[in-house]
Amino acid sequence: MNDYQEYEFGKTLTHGRSISTSLPFLFTIGALIFFISFLISSFPLGRNPLNTDGIQRVYFADNIGPGHAKIISQFNERHKGEIEVIAIDLPFSKFNTNQRKELITRNLRSRSSRIDVFSVDLIWVPRFTKWAEPLAPYFSPQFLKNIVEKPLETCYVDGALYAIPLYTDIGALYYREDMILALPGGAEINERIKQSINWEELLRIGEEYFPDQALYIPQAAAYEGLICNFNEILGQSLQDEETGELIDLLDPNVIERVSFMRDLIEKKIAPIASLRMAEDECIRYALSNGIPFVRGWPTVNNDSDARFDSILFKKLAIAPLPHFEGERSTPVFGGWNMMLSKHSPVKDAAIEFIQFAASYEGQKIFFEYDGLLPIQQQFYRGSAEDPRHARLQVIEKMMANGLHRPMLHQYTLISDILSARLHQIIAGEVEVEAGLKQAKQEIDAILDREHNS
Repeated sequence: MNDYQEYEFGKTLTHGRSISTSLPFLFTIGALIFFISFLISSFPLGRNPLNTDGIQRVYFADNIGPGHAKIISQFNERHKGEIEVIAIDLPFSKFNTNQRKELITRNLRSRSSRIDVFSVDLIWVPRFTKWAEPLAPYFSPQFLKNIVEKPLETCYVDGALYAIPLYTDIGALYYREDMILALPGGAEINERIKQSINWEELLRIGEEYFPDQALYIPQAAAYEGLICNFNEILGQSLQDEETGELIDLLDPNVIERVSFMRDLIEKKIAPIASLRMAEDECIRYALSNGIPFVRGWPTVNNDSDARFDSILFKKLAIAPLPHFEGERSTPVFGGWNMMLSKHSPVKDAAIEFIQFAASYEGQKIFFEYDGLLPIQQQFYRGSAEDPRHARLQVIEKMMANGLHRPMLHQYTLISDILSARLHQIIAGEVEVEAGLKQAKQEIDAILDREHNS
């Protein structure tokens, strides 16, 4: 066994089963930085991909779930003696998205080829192109034509293909259908929710039927989830389609919608706990406290998901997010894409794995084992009689009005600034216009530096 087979970046899969690595010191930022530095400095800069047995070993970094394990196991069995995919697990339970981004960035920056294929949040693609192999020569037009169009759009940077979707996602409204059906006229209300209810009516439902409790939980912590919520409530792209520039954060509509988000907390429509919770915590909190509506991602709607109370979780239904009167529901796209390190010494073997993971067969495994939304169009053409495919058809309709976040090289820095300032505004620490003005100044400074560099 060589150094890299022993190399655990979180936890490494062996024969499809995960071995947890205890990292209690990661709970402090200082310890996390120390740990990252230690890992990066502890291994030699090169490796022989063939070792002495002629096998090409492909190192794949992602949050490794049961679906990943099954795909890797099947791929390795088919290519036994030729290619072996070795998983580098970066579990969400130990690393948030920003920490995962930093770990992968530091590794790729070292040009050490410790990672061959890596999974990135779709908004990171422009940031990682400097370390990534352009993929157009490896994928036929027919292969790309079979992929759902919207997720594929996020794989191009300046017209060049740098990524392939692994799975997609879309913002959605989770709601306790049993609680709604129990209301007077509940069946009619339930039908309106399924078609996308407007905010005005949703708030009236809260005033009439849930007057003494929280009604809705957004994600309001200072992270990317807050940007998604903001974008969806704003109801338009954050990037001007004609100029490609960010919208004016001091536009009256922006100020009005951010004020609405602040009112959700101030008027106790949303619990103050929203200010510190990400998606999973929001769902757990809603289920534990009988809150009827919560914003989330459909990929967590899996009956076998151990993160939630299984009995209550099955009572959740999904619907399009609320919209304002006269407008339409505008969910934000999520999902993760696969990229290939340009320093990988096993590019052809890595491409074989990417093609398999994105194929109908690989996507079927993800869908059945992890409940992840597939990127192959064929899945959305299934029979409506099958509850799983009926749900995918609902999601496909939601995708029709979906919004992409800005595909900018500096987006992650912009997002960090905007989420921090939005969080301060929503928490009541600064006034709406003052917070947005500060965010605009800080973002403009970043964009000016990029323009002048």
